[in-house]
Amino acid sequence: MSENNMQGTDGVIRGDLFEGIVVSELEDKDYQFEIDGAQVSVAQRVQSPKDDRKIMGFLFLMDAPRRFRLDILIPEDCKNARIALNDKELLGFFSKEIPEDVEEVQVSHCNDANKYTPLAPGKFQSLNFKWESGDILKCFFYY
Repeated sequence: MSENNMQGTDGVIRGDLFEGIVVSELEDKDYQFEIDGAQVSVAQRVQSPKDDRKIMGFLFLMDAPRRFRLDILIPEDCKNARIALNDKELLGFFSKEIPEDVEEVQVSHCNDANKYTPLAPGKFQSLNFKWESGDILKCFFYY
C-alpha cells in the first residue's frame, strides 16, 4: 500500500511497516480492506458458551492468499487464554491453571514440559501470517 503509516477505519491499519487489523474489544465486527489488489474480508464473532469463558473467532475470506498482521488484545482480567488456527493449537495456555472442560483443539505434544507461550493478559498478541480464504482463528479466554 502506498499510504504512509495511516490508520484506516474499523481497526484496519495501513502503512509501510504495518498492514492489518488491531482488535481491542470483544465484540462482533466485520473488516473489509484491500491488500496488493486482493479484497480481504474478516468476520470477527464473539460467543460465551459458559459463564467463565469467551471465544472470539475470525473467519478470513479473500480473493487470494495475503500476508497481514492481526494484533489481538488479551483481556486483562482473563485467567488463561489459548489461540487455535483451523482447530490446531497455535499458542497454548499462559497459566498452569487450566479449566477441566476446555474446548477441543489438536495439540502438538512436542516438548510439552517446556512449552512456552507469549500470551499475557493485558498485552497484545501479534499474529503475522499469509492467511488463506476459509482460515478460522479462535481465541479462547477463560475467566
